[in-house]
Amino acid sequence: MLVRSLDAGWSRGSIVAVDAGVHLSAIARILEETQPPALGDEVALPHVLESGPFAGLEVRTKSPSANAAHITRQLVDTYLITHPHLDHISGFVINTAGLPGTRPKRLAGLPSTISAFKTHIFNNVIWPNLSDENNGAGLVTYMRLVEGGSPALGEGDGKGYLEISDGLAVKMFGVSHGHCIERHSHRGSTSSSRIGSTDVSMMSPRGAPGSNAASGPSSAFRTTSLARSSGGGQEQESICVYDSSAYFIRDHATGREVLIFGDVEPDSISLSPRNLGIWQEAAPKIASGRLRAIFIECSYDDSQTNDRLFGHLAPRFIMEEMRALASEVETVRQNPIKLETTKKRKRESDAAIRRANRIAARSSGDDHPVSPKSTRPRGSISGSDGVTSPIPTPIPTPHLATPTAELTLKDLDPTVQAAFPVKPSSVNPLAGLKVVIIHVKDNFSDVETTGEIILSELQDYEKDAQLGCEFVISSKGESFLL
Repeated sequence: MLVRSLDAGWSRGSIVAVDAGVHLSAIARILEETQPPALGDEVALPHVLESGPFAGLEVRTKSPSANAAHITRQLVDTYLITHPHLDHISGFVINTAGLPGTRPKRLAGLPSTISAFKTHIFNNVIWPNLSDENNGAGLVTYMRLVEGGSPALGEGDGKGYLEISDGLAVKMFGVSHGHCIERHSHRGSTSSSRIGSTDVSMMSPRGAPGSNAASGPSSAFRTTSLARSSGGGQEQESICVYDSSAYFIRDHATGREVLIFGDVEPDSISLSPRNLGIWQEAAPKIASGRLRAIFIECSYDDSQTNDRLFGHLAPRFIMEEMRALASEVETVRQNPIKLETTKKRKRESDAAIRRANRIAARSSGDDHPVSPKSTRPRGSISGSDGVTSPIPTPIPTPHLATPTAELTLKDLDPTVQAAFPVKPSSVNPLAGLKVVIIHVKDNFSDVETTGEIILSELQDYEKDAQLGCEFVISSKGESFLL
C-alpha cells in the first residue's frame, strides 16, 4: 500500500509504502492498465498520466516496468513494515538489490521487526546483508520506531508523530497477530514485558550482549507463561504472541489521518489484547473529523472458525472491534475531559503492572517475560490523583492445544465481560468513516469471491448495529483521496 501527501506532489521520496509483499510487480501492473496504449508512439514522451493512482506523474518511457522501477527507486524512500511475515516483506527484499538508488531505503518498524530482518533475512544466508549494519552493503537503513509515538517529538495534535517523508508523519502501535503454535522455551529476550519494543538481535540466550542472535528465536514474539497440571504438580509452558503493528499516518498540510493495520486478531480471543488502546487513540481523531479512513484486514468470511483464523479477523470480529471504536467515540463526544483522565490512569496502571512484572521476573529467576495483558501480579496501584485501585487478578488461562481451542477471554472469567463493549447507545456514531478491508484471502471460487462474501456479511451486521461507517473491499489499483 502506498501513501502520499498531495501537498508534496511527485517529488523525490514523496511516497511511503506500508508493507511490500509484491510492490514493484503490483506497480507495474497498475501502470499497464492506466498508461495510454499508444504511449511513446502516438502519445509523445514525456507524458503526464491522467488516470489511476499515479495521475499527475510524469513518465519518460513507454515501458510500465521501467516506469515502475523509477517510482520504486526514486519516489519511495520509506517502508513501514507491520511485521516480518514473508507476504508482507518479500517484494521489498527481492527488489532492493536490483534497484539501488543514491541513498538507502529506510525500513521502519517495531524494534522486534528490525531484529527479525537482521537475524533471519539480511543475514548473508537467506539473503545478502543489504543493510548498513554489521558491514552490510548499505542499501537499507533501519529505523526503529517507538510504540505509542516518540514523546519528545511534535506538539499539540501532532505530538509523538515522527516525520518520515515530505508532508507525512507517523505514530505506531503494536497489535497482536495470534500466537505461535509450538510449545517451547523462548530465550533471547530481556526481562521486560514488552517484547515487541525490544531489539534483541544482539542478545545472548540469557540476555548478555554480544552473542550470536541466531541462538534464539525471532524477537517478533512476546511470551507469556501458562501453568497446566501434570501429575502431582504444575509445569510452565510458554505461549508466544506474535507482534504486528498499526500506523497512524498524518498529513501535515491538512491534519487529516489514516489508520492502517497489519495483520491483527480480535481482542476478545487474544492472549495479549491491544486493539482497545488504538481505538482510544483514534476516537478523538474521528470525533473531530481528522481520521477519515481505517484500513484493516479481514482475511476470512464468517465460515472460518476461531481455531482456523490464525491471528486474523473475520466479519463478526470486525464488527466487534468497530463497536468498541464506536463506544470510545461516543465517550469522547459526551465527556472529553473524563476520557483524558481515564486514559492517564490507564497509562499509569499499565506502567505499574510492567514494573511489577519485571520485579517478579528478577526475583524468581524466570527467563520468560510475561505479557502485561495476560498475567498480572496481585496488589494495588496508586495514581497521581491519590486514588488506589487494585491490580486485576490474573485470568486463569488453560493450556492451549494446537490448533487453538475455541475460547475467548470472556469465557475464562466472567469479570472480563465488562471490558468488552455493548452496542453503542447512539445511531451512526461512526458516520463519515470509511473502513477499507484489506488482506482478503482468495477462496478460488468462480461463484462468489471471499471479498464479496465478507462485504455482504459486514453490511448485514451494519443494518443491525447502525454504526454509520462505510465498508469497502479494497481492489488492485484503487486510490482514496482523503
